[in-house]
Amino acid sequence: MELPSFIFQAQENLVERPWGGEWIALLKGFRQSGIGESWEFSAHTSRPSTVLVKGQQLSMIELFSKHRDELLGRAAEKFSKFPILVRLIDAASPTQVHVHPSDKAAESLGEAEGGVESAWLVFNKGKAYAGFKEDVKIEELEEKLKEEDFDFKTLLNTFETTPYDTFVIRPGIPHAGEGLRVLEVSSNSTLAYFFNENDWEKVKKVLNTKKVEEFEVKGKKGMAETENFGLEVVDVTGTAEIKTGGVMNILYAAEGYFILRGKETADLHRGYSCLVPASTDSFTVESERGKIVRIYLKV
Repeated sequence: MELPSFIFQAQENLVERPWGGEWIALLKGFRQSGIGESWEFSAHTSRPSTVLVKGQQLSMIELFSKHRDELLGRAAEKFSKFPILVRLIDAASPTQVHVHPSDKAAESLGEAEGGVESAWLVFNKGKAYAGFKEDVKIEELEEKLKEEDFDFKTLLNTFETTPYDTFVIRPGIPHAGEGLRVLEVSSNSTLAYFFNENDWEKVKKVLNTKKVEEFEVKGKKGMAETENFGLEVVDVTGTAEIKTGGVMNILYAAEGYFILRGKETADLHRGYSCLVPASTDSFTVESERGKIVRIYLKV
């Protein structure tokens, strides 16, 4: 079966979180509070997405196993597993400070999953916390851990965000969010260690305790790249041609309504996403006026 130019999810893949709000539910057109995450095209075993391909419903895991080369294109040699996890995140309330391991650290800790690097694209005015603002010592942090109400966010760099700010969160960088609406692209892993007694032994082994400068975590406006993937905001007024670069792309409609034209035609509404397999070399996007996010793999 030849893949179509554009692949869509057959149903929503939503996750309730204690810090979730109403933004995601409203984007998707229904009423429900407490939705913290929407997993877009997930091939993670814990919450795989279901996609629609020529009238047939498949899990993303099955789609990848059957069509890996066609999906990934030039990136197929680099990634033996589905490489990314794309999520909308609504941190309406403050999230706990946490940190991700590297692949090497995850392996040394005996984890079944790999490490995590991530890129954030922020849609609103909120607060992002990333990296220590001064060098810290593990012993000092352990003392703070004993204080019941200590807020570890006070030790981190605080960023007052504006729409289309980006952040790159590398392994070892402690981070959190508050009143933050984000499109997050990360490694296809959910490993996260929180600043609490249960996770502390692992936190100690992966944490970057050095001062982190703004340039180390803050990306360009509307654009961010990590070692394995990148994202860019494309302004569309009228018609724009987008080239996939011979690798899988995922599109997210941040503002406006779009008509996509490839081997077939499809529409993409604000708040929704679309997977473009590498076999679609280029396509056109039409919008009266909109912003579309292109997520791509790096080879």
